[in-house]
Amino acid sequence: MNAKVFSLAYSAGMLNRWGAPVRCLVSFFLSVVALTWIFPTWAEPDALQSLSGEWHQIASNAGRCANCRIIVRMAGENFSVKASNGWAAVVRPSFQGKPYAAGKGSWEPNSGGSYGGKEFYLNLGIVNNRLLMLMTVLGPDGKLSNINATFQKESGESL
Repeated sequence: MNAKVFSLAYSAGMLNRWGAPVRCLVSFFLSVVALTWIFPTWAEPDALQSLSGEWHQIASNAGRCANCRIIVRMAGENFSVKASNGWAAVVRPSFQGKPYAAGKGSWEPNSGGSYGGKEFYLNLGIVNNRLLMLMTVLGPDGKLSNINATFQKESGESL
């Protein structure tokens, strides 16, 4: 298609008719990508079987913490979660059978900087042998903050 034909076709609206469907397709694709970042706690089937154990942090949007660890233990139908940096939570597997666990917790009063003493919501899931965490807590400015972190099992501990 040469430039003159393209210009005529475009000005006549022949190519413009594909603009809306393409925009919808692109919007849908971007929405799917965004959802995978917004809901990082979707996990692999049967992944919660390996949730218990000691995990060390390998990444976080709240800053690097080489010594940050969490210990997850089965507590009846729930899991207790205790962090080395001053927070604890209780999460339970999804009641809909989804492969993630969600619950509530709190920071110890004199830990976590501006989060000290605050309650939070916690979501956990395992993807590719890594524990993905989303913590939602009220920030110092009064707005909700999302803390995302990725953990890996301690060396020698199998999944």
